[in-house]
Amino acid sequence: MHLLADASMPLVAQLAETFSDALHEQGIPFTLSTFHGRQPTPEQLASADLLMIRSITRVDAELLRHAPRLKWVGTATIGTEHVDADACRHAGVAFVSTPGVNANAVGDYVASAISNIALEQGALPAGEVAIIGAGHTGRAAGQRLRGLGLNVHFYDPPLLQAGMHPTEVDVHADWQRVLASKVISCHVPLTKNGEFPTYHLFSDKSIAALTDDCILINASRGAVVAEQALRSAKQRNQRLHVVLDVWENEPQIAADLLPWLRYATAHIAGHSVAGKVGGTLRLFAELAGFLKQPDLALQLPSLRRLLKPWPEAVREYRWQTDARPTWQMLASWVRDIYDIRIDDNLLRQATPEPAAFDALRRHYSARAELSQGIVVGGRWLAQREWQNRLQQLTFSHIQKQEQ
Repeated sequence: MHLLADASMPLVAQLAETFSDALHEQGIPFTLSTFHGRQPTPEQLASADLLMIRSITRVDAELLRHAPRLKWVGTATIGTEHVDADACRHAGVAFVSTPGVNANAVGDYVASAISNIALEQGALPAGEVAIIGAGHTGRAAGQRLRGLGLNVHFYDPPLLQAGMHPTEVDVHADWQRVLASKVISCHVPLTKNGEFPTYHLFSDKSIAALTDDCILINASRGAVVAEQALRSAKQRNQRLHVVLDVWENEPQIAADLLPWLRYATAHIAGHSVAGKVGGTLRLFAELAGFLKQPDLALQLPSLRRLLKPWPEAVREYRWQTDARPTWQMLASWVRDIYDIRIDDNLLRQATPEPAAFDALRRHYSARAELSQGIVVGGRWLAQREWQNRLQQLTFSHIQKQEQ
């Protein structure tokens, strides 16, 4: 049994060795090879029984034609648009994704963008925050922004139509409420069909309707926001603060928009170390289930153990305050752990070529998550409101004992 995996997936070789050793005892051979770049070659695919990928690899009928032995495909991402599920089904290939595995990292990304803009402007955004998509990443983003003190609502008509209204969040289908919001953050799959397509959800008409100084963040799929509509907004000097992590023609970025964008990054919103390693680990757990080897899943190391080679991914960030923190303190703590400006500078300094974009993603440095933050404080930490807000920011807290 041969596994072909994206070489950029962290610890894939170590986890494959766990599988190989366990299966060898049962007389089942298990081998691993890796591919570099966006697509494996036909020669690599020819011997693959199993395939592990990330979001940049397109699995379609053409790829499957070169993989006659393939029986299982796993993507270490929440998104599935890069995999033709129908083609896999017709070819008898099982397909799994890893929903929620990088939700914390995406939530941190959105929190960092808002924290930085607020600190630069000297005030939190005055108005509502619209999260488009109440799934894993959307809820993670909304949760953190609530922790900062913002008023968050969730736009998700498909969820409402399916009767899956989550009780912990305010979900609605009022598009005008979205357009009137001061912050809008996109967390949806890319769909072109059906009653609620997300392709060019933000068209020229939608973007023109946004309020002055609206912050528009896209950390979902590039084509959710029409880049031509952003060009039109730029030409008419519309007062917007646009943050793009994803691009309509990725890996080709819209270099002409860079000077106008507030922050621009190389599709790295979900790239915390814990998110990436967790994706690899989840896929091997899924593979154990596919192989009907439940004991194999139990033999996999814990995520915390796997993160030990990355000190940045497990270190603690600790702050102390005897008084209740101001929003400026909360925002600066977010920035202490993850500062979006660093990734923005890296993209702006790189050449605007697809190869440079992929290199930024491939060589992305170790990134911590907000959950590594610890707040030490006094009596104010006994208040339920502050316990909830720190929890929403995923910070831990320690109340000092009175002397």
